[in-house]
Formats: sequence, structure tokens, C-alpha cells
Amino acid sequence: GIEVEDEAIKTVFKKAGIKKVKWVAEKDDVTCSVCRDRDGKIYPVDSIPAKPHYNCRCYIVPYRETDSESR
Repeated sequence: GIEVEDEAIKTVFKKAGIKKVKWVAEKDDVTCSVCRDRDGKIYPVDSIPAKPHYNCRCYIVPYRETDSESR
């Protein structure tokens, strides 16, 4: 089920013109090392890695470079 939800989110982002997303991990005592390593990383909307495990609490948010970042 989570794969379907993630694909729907990706479709909405693409339709909105979002080119990149940022991976956001819940950071607590049960966060796995894969999720912790991905936290804050930027991915092209077409290359978002699959969630690494069942009940993953990570999510993606739109990412847009600010003027200062793109210089």
C-alpha cells in the first residue's frame, strides 16, 4: 500500500512541476541507519529510492533551489 501512496505523491509533484524532492526521516531511537543516512538528501523526482523497510516513517517533500543555492 505504501508504494501506491508514494507513487501518487510523485505523480502530483511531477504535475506541479517539482523536479527534485528532499527525503525526510523521523529521527528517534528506532530510526534505521538507511533512513538516517538518507535524511536531508535531495533526489530527482524520477529517481527517488524505495522505502527500505515495512512501516517506514520517512516521507518526501518538494525541493526547490533558492537563488543563492543555484549560483
